[in-house]
Amino acid sequence: MGNYKHALVFTSSPNHSVRRFGFLLFILVMTVLLIKLGMWQISRALEKEDLLEKLQSRQQQTIKKLANLSDDRKGYRIDVLGQFDVVNSLLLDNQIYQKRVGYRWIMPFQVNGQWLLVELGWIAAPARRDELPVLPEVNGLYQVKGVLDLPSRRMVLSDEIELVSWPWRVQAVDIDKIAKVTGKIFLPWIVRADTVSNDEGEYLGVEWNTVPVWRPVGIPPQKHYAYAMQWFGLTFVVLIGFLVWWNRGWV
Repeated sequence: MGNYKHALVFTSSPNHSVRRFGFLLFILVMTVLLIKLGMWQISRALEKEDLLEKLQSRQQQTIKKLANLSDDRKGYRIDVLGQFDVVNSLLLDNQIYQKRVGYRWIMPFQVNGQWLLVELGWIAAPARRDELPVLPEVNGLYQVKGVLDLPSRRMVLSDEIELVSWPWRVQAVDIDKIAKVTGKIFLPWIVRADTVSNDEGEYLGVEWNTVPVWRPVGIPPQKHYAYAMQWFGLTFVVLIGFLVWWNRGWV
């Protein structure tokens, strides 16, 4: 009787074969998908490593005149003397630092009659959304040192220019829009400042209560490798589970 029941469990039928084939196909698709996701993370890590290596090489060179700027200067260091536009400050919205909400403070900076944008770092937001942070006074000449970069691309819901008040809270750094509002002609670069100083000393950090938060890449290569290992680990688990189920005839 026991042998008869055992035979019933493992007797093949058309429906049983179809289910086993469907399950096998599902596992194959999942395995390929998981492996591709892992390989994609590895490719992203390699791209980030190449980019960081390139930027590190470029940061060994410092540009001291805006006339030396060309179309491909991303990642080079810059060291220039100029004056900030004390009226037209920008606050890039929705910036999180150490779980606190704030803004990236950006100001137009004039060097020998030419304008470019300078990011001065993260500044905390007030508790109320309808209030803006009180910004320090930035008068006189300053020496700005930092890294040349292009504005990050961020999706915005509308390109219409709303009623502007200063400081201007923006959702993205759109140089063309900023130029239209301020009436200035900007170079297509933004300086990610790490030092801003004059004869009296350094101002970024404690003096202006700002934190330089810019990083060359949002997600470092190490995290991409970790994500890849997670996908490969999940692939391994799926395959082991499949083999157990298949050998025991549960499918």
